[in-house]
Amino acid sequence: MRATARHLRIASQAAFLLAFLALVWLLAEPRVRGEVTSILLAIDPLTSVGTILGDWTVPRWAWIGLIILALTAFAGRFFCGWVCPLGTLQQLVSRVASPRRRLLLERNRYRRWFATKYMILAILLVSAALGSLHTGWLDPIALLHRTMASAVRPFWHGGVSPGGWISFAMVATILLLSAWMPRFFCRALCPLGALLGLFARLAPIGIRRDEAACNDCKLCLIPCQGADEPLGEHRVSECHLCLNCLYSCPENGLGFGVRAQPATGVREPALDVGRRRFLLTTVAAVAVTPVLRAAGGGLQARSADAIRPPGALGEGTFLARCITCGACVAACPTGALLPDLGRTGVDGLFTPVLVPRRGWCEPSCTRCGEVCPTGAIAEVTAKAKQAINGPAEVTIGTAFVDRGRCLPWAMDTPCIVCEEMCPTSPKAVWLQDVEAVKRDGSKVRLQRPHLQPELCTGCGLCENRCPVGELAAIRVSSVGESRDPQNRLLQQSGLAVR
Repeated sequence: MRATARHLRIASQAAFLLAFLALVWLLAEPRVRGEVTSILLAIDPLTSVGTILGDWTVPRWAWIGLIILALTAFAGRFFCGWVCPLGTLQQLVSRVASPRRRLLLERNRYRRWFATKYMILAILLVSAALGSLHTGWLDPIALLHRTMASAVRPFWHGGVSPGGWISFAMVATILLLSAWMPRFFCRALCPLGALLGLFARLAPIGIRRDEAACNDCKLCLIPCQGADEPLGEHRVSECHLCLNCLYSCPENGLGFGVRAQPATGVREPALDVGRRRFLLTTVAAVAVTPVLRAAGGGLQARSADAIRPPGALGEGTFLARCITCGACVAACPTGALLPDLGRTGVDGLFTPVLVPRRGWCEPSCTRCGEVCPTGAIAEVTAKAKQAINGPAEVTIGTAFVDRGRCLPWAMDTPCIVCEEMCPTSPKAVWLQDVEAVKRDGSKVRLQRPHLQPELCTGCGLCENRCPVGELAAIRVSSVGESRDPQNRLLQQSGLAVR
């Protein structure tokens, strides 16, 4: 029976890991529904709690994560031991590269500094409540998803952004540390594990020990994945329910079921956080979060060149919901979306921005909104994005011609690429026929580009195809985006407001 339970756990881990990898790869497959490809992000309890605190709403599929929390309060941290793909990868690495048996026994013991994860959780949740959602930086599901979406998948297809390399380095470090100590990240740093651990303390069922059968052989400590020390004072908040301890006990002294009520005066081991340390951490988070936002420029840090995906909510709400999972980055068919590194300030770190020189926003594509698990990017229709016989309902910016770099304007050299590429009808880029006189007196017929801003959707196709070096002669700015009335270029009267 115990071996069967362990085999079921291994099968569950393998199934969820393979499903995770497959769904990341299917993000850009339009035949698979977007909410299906991001379902494993939606069941993440930390995503649910963080977005609820950040936006004070229950966005999209966040209620699923709340169900996982409720189940954790009944059965313990099953999510860590049976579902989490990053936990599974750590377990694989620790199994392959684990040290000798005696050394493993010592490293598997609980240490007080494992409570660091609870301090990290407090900082992240306080910051979320203050409008700065950063749970995705260390949330194992979002972190691994971002790594796969912005590093592994792009590497397979030919190019990784700096943000992708950083995420990859974080995951690689976590896996290397797990070779030194099994599931080091889960034990000491994981904010999701901390959240689940708090609810697991309420669970009426879990690992139980028969003191009469136990002979203190310590064999159960060797395969333990959570350092919860089933021998002695069992730490329910650290137990991953891997069930390794059950099959390792030669005396059948451990089982799984309704936990025995503690004897009078005996309490479950504390979290080793301490009221004073917890209070200082919370106060520090409250004080530092606004300072970091101000140092990074806050919402104003979004420069005119930082273009958000179509359907992105207003910047404040967008940042309060975006978990930096990279789903939209992987789903973009042209590779135009990248995780940001500094352009949008501290709050915008790893959030998606569109880089037209890398790709353009395909007018018929609505995939980014379909795969977003938190609704930070709302679903829009292809018709709303297209400017056909008039302005588009949804725009992400406006193109501007740099006459100092444009070939017909600066070099008297014929070029009509931007006008040819413009997908609107009538075209937002229009050409003016002129006759220019060169220095030697010769004349040349030119077609110089101009822009009709109310027809421009900001798709970036003109900038992407501009032949003038790395810095294009026509560039898209977020100015004029439909999501932000304060960032509009034109009013209904047609007068400039910026």
